[in-house]
Amino acid sequence: MQFAPALRQGLIDLVELLGLRDEDPQHGEAGHAALVDAVVSGDGEAADRILQTELDETLAQPPGR
Repeated sequence: MQFAPALRQGLIDLVELLGLRDEDPQHGEAGHAALVDAVVSGDGEAADRILQTELDETLAQPPGR
């Protein structure tokens, strides 16, 4: 098993478990696009900032949304 597909499925399962897209079907789309852009451009500092913001916002969601 490769890591990337397993990680992708784990993240999909987490988003579904937390109900992050129940109210906002586009939850995380802008952040993920910005993260990809930062990685492609080689800007590690921006990628780190974007990822930390996304994680903080996700963890701040109330349980059982």
